[in-house]
Amino acid sequence: MENVDPGILALRFLLDPEDLLEERGALYGVNWEEQQTRDLVAFVRRAQEELRKRSTAPPPAVTAPIPYLPVRITPALRIYIGEQELKLRPMAKTVLLLFLKHPEGIAHKEIADYQEEISALYRRVSRFQEPEAIARCVRRIVDLFENDFSVNVSRVNAAVDALLDDPLPYRIGGLPGQPKCILLDRSLVKWE
Repeated sequence: MENVDPGILALRFLLDPEDLLEERGALYGVNWEEQQTRDLVAFVRRAQEELRKRSTAPPPAVTAPIPYLPVRITPALRIYIGEQELKLRPMAKTVLLLFLKHPEGIAHKEIADYQEEISALYRRVSRFQEPEAIARCVRRIVDLFENDFSVNVSRVNAAVDALLDDPLPYRIGGLPGQPKCILLDRSLVKWE
């Protein structure tokens, strides 16, 4: 048999003796139970020694938390995180702006309650000028049978992930069935 730590071998045997031995006593010879006990005691002693070493080791260095970058929204609704502009499609930008305005979060099933606000934001960021085109896009976002809302949340999160090393506080997230929100402290969000 290969050169294996006896403690590990004893634990493997305790879990599945048939896996290691063809017949009892074949591994250790005549006094199999005594050898098994010795190996198990040695293993426990090594484990205790390792725990003792770890408990006396100095704690890992504590690093200062990474300060979060501020979010700046210009009058033209361009979004900057730190000094970098977050480039988004108009509807994804509309969804991000909506969530930045609502720190309490928005449940997917209640998105239709925000239709007027979405429409106003989308009119400002979209290249569409025709009211019918804007209304059609907004209806798709608030329609629970369409997937546009989830797609645009995903687009926002993908853009944030690509822009930042620590994107979590800037992402739109939440548990299934619960309101989605952006965790970033709103004191870091400046509307110009």
